[in-house]
Amino acid sequence: MKTKNNFRSVFIFPIFFGVIFVVCDVFVVDLISNDGRGGTAIAENNKTEKNINKSENKSIVNSSNSNSVNNSVVTEVKGKGKDPKNDSEIKADKIKLVVESDRAWLFIYFIDKGHDGLFYAWSNDGLVWQQIRGGKPILQPEVGGEVKDRLMRAPSVCRSLDGVYHMVWTVGRKSRSIGYASSRDMINWSKQRLIPVMEHEKRSRNTWDPNLFYNDNNKLFYIIWASTVQGSFNETAGSGEDDFNNRLYYTTTVDFVKFTKTELYWNPNHNVIDPLLVENKDAEASKRYLLFYKDETLKPAPKKYLLLATGTSPTGPFTVQKIVSHTDWVQGPSILRINGDWYLYYNCYGKRHFGAVRSNDLNNWTNITDKLCFPTNARQGTIIEIDKEILKKLKELK
Repeated sequence: MKTKNNFRSVFIFPIFFGVIFVVCDVFVVDLISNDGRGGTAIAENNKTEKNINKSENKSIVNSSNSNSVNNSVVTEVKGKGKDPKNDSEIKADKIKLVVESDRAWLFIYFIDKGHDGLFYAWSNDGLVWQQIRGGKPILQPEVGGEVKDRLMRAPSVCRSLDGVYHMVWTVGRKSRSIGYASSRDMINWSKQRLIPVMEHEKRSRNTWDPNLFYNDNNKLFYIIWASTVQGSFNETAGSGEDDFNNRLYYTTTVDFVKFTKTELYWNPNHNVIDPLLVENKDAEASKRYLLFYKDETLKPAPKKYLLLATGTSPTGPFTVQKIVSHTDWVQGPSILRINGDWYLYYNCYGKRHFGAVRSNDLNNWTNITDKLCFPTNARQGTIIEIDKEILKKLKELK
């Protein structure tokens, strides 16, 4: 009898404790995956953005090649008010999760009127943007007249096939030139210099908000900006602030040393600023190039919204599609393509915050402003995809 009891003890007790261990392990794993909140966490690799948007978390999932969250890490944005590490307002009631993926984006922008230089913020979901270097400037303006008058306003950045980042910007409210610099790491910039795009036209009052577009098909850079040339387009004279009556002009270059003759780029028959040219490689030929721009009409009735036109080449001809911003009194469009969707961002300067709309067909746009979290003092600029290695170095800046 004793032998039987000892025999059972030897085999039954280890099995019993083994079962207890497995049950506890499953419980702990489940608790971690649910983030301790009793809800279902984003843990499955086959969840799509559509499914995530239907959840209470309302987060946008990004990955480098698909809509899944493969190799992603989910972190919580805690608290309300302002992030102590920067000046960004964290809307915890609107955005619960930030999903880290293999992709990251950099927002290059200015603050106030543009005297303070160049600023960066980064994001890995296109919604929550965190300041780099604690909100301190990365670069100071060095060209454009007297020091007190120099601006680094509305920076536009693009990357060429050789890996170099090129940037242009507005150097002064009434300047006939724009600023230019280049960098390989977005930290160390070349010597700044002026490009005299309208110096030949003495009737020109300004060169505002240049957009830099690189066409990798012909290795050509297009610089597009808004200028008022006095005595031109009299049919809309007096339609803007201070009698500015802008149209879009452009030049091209392969090396930022020699430039083609400045020409009229786009006349939509109204006052226009803030061009943004994008190539849609998925579109049919007639709609391959997307031109976003602002109707700058103030009188007789304000317009102040963003529109989209499509064209067959970087220089058109363009056909106006529709108004795309969710409201008026906006400016400075920037755009990202995330998992097949287009995200169009802009500065709602009348209400002092950023806005955005999203579309998967460039026709129907959904307002996603309530999901955004940008630095509170940011004005417009450019949003580009950035290498993770470069981003890592940027985040280490003091």
